[in-house]
Amino acid sequence: MASLTPAPAWIELLDLTRLEAAVGDEDAVTDLCRRARTRYGNVAAVCVYPGYVGLARDLLTDSGIAIATVANFPGGDQRLEQVLAEVGRALRDGATEIDVVVPYRRWLQGDTHSVPALLDRVAEICAGRAQIKAILETGLIPSSAECQALAWACARPGVAFLKTSTGKAGRGATPEAVGDLVRVLASLRDAGRPMGLKIAGGVRTRDQLQCYYEIIVQTLGGGFFQPATLRIGASSLLDELLAAAPHG
Repeated sequence: MASLTPAPAWIELLDLTRLEAAVGDEDAVTDLCRRARTRYGNVAAVCVYPGYVGLARDLLTDSGIAIATVANFPGGDQRLEQVLAEVGRALRDGATEIDVVVPYRRWLQGDTHSVPALLDRVAEICAGRAQIKAILETGLIPSSAECQALAWACARPGVAFLKTSTGKAGRGATPEAVGDLVRVLASLRDAGRPMGLKIAGGVRTRDQLQCYYEIIVQTLGGGFFQPATLRIGASSLLDELLAAAPHG
């Protein structure tokens, strides 16, 4: 068994997330941004609904913490024009990372052009302004083969991360889904097309991190454990990591 990365090191990989209410949640988002700065360093990003991007930007100015938001969320079924307008507004408000749900339902129905078409257009408007994380909603993908095929479809120029789940549907992240994505990422790396991984959807405990750590390190190595290539989307997990960190 590979030894787990110490708790403080995981903190810098967190996308600290608040996706509970699209409006009227300013106090909770303010508290989220306060929690994003810890005695062990800052989280990698905060992830909030588009309406709170400007608030998070103002609260985290000069912190080095990325401002992430979601698009085509949570169902992945908005019209392309709606998605692009939403992304454009988020960029103007200060978003530096866009977590976009791909149209996985259409893809499962045989529309193989829908995923690359969306991601390529989002990449056009995000170029030089924000990183893109493609959300596959792996908990609703019926088989390992289909999960890997969808991951390959998401491996578009301008997409920085493959992300498991929204946390709003299906089972969220699972070891099986993470394993599927890791295998695709290893092949992409070998082909000279490295991408990152974001694990999200029900990640709450260090036991889960231990499981994911072992899956990742066996295939991608310990060097993958940095914010540029690995993120953990979570909220309550931060408290557990802080409790497990050494004090003194």
